[in-house]
Amino acid sequence: MAPRTPRTARRELDPCMRARICELHTEAHWGYKRIHKVHPEIPISTIRNTIKKEQERINQRSKARSGTPAKLTDEDKQKLIELTIQNPHIKYEELRNAVDNKVTIRTIQNMFQQIHKRKWKQRKRPEILPLNAQKRLAWALRYEAYTPREWQRILWTDECTVERGKGGQLIWTWHSLTEQLREHDIREIRTGKSIKKMFWGGDSNLINGVHWQLYMEQLPELLDNGDIFMQDNAPVHRAHIIRDLLRELGLDIMEWPPYSPDLNL
Repeated sequence: MAPRTPRTARRELDPCMRARICELHTEAHWGYKRIHKVHPEIPISTIRNTIKKEQERINQRSKARSGTPAKLTDEDKQKLIELTIQNPHIKYEELRNAVDNKVTIRTIQNMFQQIHKRKWKQRKRPEILPLNAQKRLAWALRYEAYTPREWQRILWTDECTVERGKGGQLIWTWHSLTEQLREHDIREIRTGKSIKKMFWGGDSNLINGVHWQLYMEQLPELLDNGDIFMQDNAPVHRAHIIRDLLRELGLDIMEWPPYSPDLNL
């Protein structure tokens, strides 16, 4: 048996088309099939129901749908929207109190979902002082005229620390609440410090791939005259031994604004 085509919701006939169908039937004495031949886009069943229910409608408009009326009026909805604009951190319980607790919090959530609005977890970022903001702007103005070729001459670097046992995949177990602390279903973890390894890498269009070696060994081989070396403001980069080394190598260092997002890969 061939699979059935899923039914889709049809658009309601407008009052003008309903009046046209009823006029053809009552004035011209056309039958359902003849009307369908002129308007094949309208199913015969719709034509039949339109003619039979003509007396039940006013000005060819559909009657109000049956069902429980909405508890939130348009004024209530507008009030809730305005409250979230005035106080973006307002709580659902406060919104519910604002409409006299006539609906549940779930109803309020559904109302905002219909207008594609919801509460999001506030994002965190480091505090940016006015001085640091000025440094960011100065950086942007300094490099805004750079061409793609000039950007390709920058060696972007960063480092990360890998610690044994960190970042392991979580294990999920089906059980009831009373079984949660059974000894055989507990995952033991190591306490105290574990082995850590620092990795450093650089990425540039001037070289192929990523290099993980010490500055002293690699930077002279990775950078040519006119190239720019970028590193963030991590404490290890501000150490005197590192700054002295970079000065000795005669590298052109990109001044990185404080707390700026990484632009490297």
